[in-house]
Amino acid sequence: MKKISIPLFLIILSVFIYSCGFSPQYAGFKNLEFDLVLDKVSGDRDLNNEIKSQIKRYDRDRKNIEKINISYESDYEKIILSKNTKGEATKYNLMVNVIFDVKYESFSRKIVFNDEFSIDKIDDTIEENNYIKIVKRNFAEKAIQKLILNIRQNK
Repeated sequence: MKKISIPLFLIILSVFIYSCGFSPQYAGFKNLEFDLVLDKVSGDRDLNNEIKSQIKRYDRDRKNIEKINISYESDYEKIILSKNTKGEATKYNLMVNVIFDVKYESFSRKIVFNDEFSIDKIDDTIEENNYIKIVKRNFAEKAIQKLILNIRQNK
């Protein structure tokens, strides 16, 4: 009796888990009714490259689809939060500010994205720089998600 009840329980559990209606939060970004076209960029080079690569995902050059022109200015700062007794930095705060200028036929507005993230100093400089690049990539993804959500809400 126990041998049958455990597999039966697992089957019933899997049915409930798979049919709970879960879908990723940003899954709807695939079927947008507009394309993003990049106009003008200024600011931090690494952050701009990450944002550009994110925007290019939404510029599919489709015909008969509304084109939304995007210009932006990014600002990145790495601020020392704490130092050890020798005066060496031990903790940093990474701050990002991106101002998007969104223009299309019936709509024009500025969208501001601010975020910050604290990190501990890593002894290996190369590893620390790679980690900062990953953080910048995450900032860029979050900024583009906010941009798209804001455009969809105001259309």
